[in-house]
Parts: sequence; C-alpha cells; structure tokens
Amino acid sequence: MKHTSIKLNTPCEFINITPVNPLISKCQIKVCYVDDKPNRNKSVITKDVAIEMANSLPGSPIVGFFNENTEDFEEHNRIIELSNGEFRMRDNTRPYGFVDLGAKVWF
Repeated sequence: MKHTSIKLNTPCEFINITPVNPLISKCQIKVCYVDDKPNRNKSVITKDVAIEMANSLPGSPIVGFFNENTEDFEEHNRIIELSNGEFRMRDNTRPYGFVDLGAKVWF
C-alpha cells in the first residue's frame, strides 16, 4: 500500500488515501495530539481522555466549513444572523463523510 500524506497548516493530517470512486475516498485522519503537545486550540488531551473520546468516533459524521475565499477547510463555523430584531446562531458546516464503524484508533 502506498503511503500518501497531505500535510495541512493545522494538526489534522490525512494519510493512506484510497480512492473508492471519483467522488469517494477512504483515508486515515490524524486529528489531535496527545499528552504533552498542545493542540491548535491550546488544549492538552491526556491519553485516557483520548481513549474515551475514541470510543465515540465510529459512525460519527465528519463535518467542516470550506472557506471559498481561502480555498481551505476551517473549524466548525457558525453564523450570527439578525432577523426581525432577533439574533440567531446558524451552523454553516457541511457533512463530508463519516468515521467507519470499524475504524481503528491509535496514538
């Protein structure tokens, strides 16, 4: 299997990308650092917490916001709208995939 890695400016990294068809690919995603290395939002996740979080990953949707101006994915964004004198928060992320039910988690 060829190892493909796409390094991003964030600690999220896509590896082992395997096209299924022209619209769908399978891959592995590195999503956070564990223990002593701070994450992008300055949080530190212990291995025990990471293991607990990993148990809830299978079947979870992968959502994000693609900024067309910068042509890059950003964090989970929300929009504040004002209508009839009332503020409303609206999530503007979109689904891009899901975590396989048989996903293997490693640290």
